[in-house]
Amino acid sequence: MIAAGELRHKITIQSATETTGAYGSVPSWSDFLSNRPAAILPSAVGRDVFRTAEGNINAIKFKMRYYAGVLPDMRIVHNGQNYRITQVENVRNMNVELLITAETAGT
Repeated sequence: MIAAGELRHKITIQSATETTGAYGSVPSWSDFLSNRPAAILPSAVGRDVFRTAEGNINAIKFKMRYYAGVLPDMRIVHNGQNYRITQVENVRNMNVELLITAETAGT
């Protein structure tokens, strides 16, 4: 069970879409879930930094109430930062809580 006060952050989960126009198809993002309460796990537990040739990859974990249909090909927007979802875990397969691992590239 998740205590309501634990979910202090607002996140938006977006799914990729393609819009077809006069110049062909254009990839874009549309909101799947808007302004959902979530927790960001403490940095000692939920955030890891990996150095790659492109820069740093910051991995972070978000915890939220269960919602069906959240997939690894989606992204999270939090405080204007985009995070690519890499893993979605239905905690204990009880359809109560999701633990989402996401990452963002930075320098």
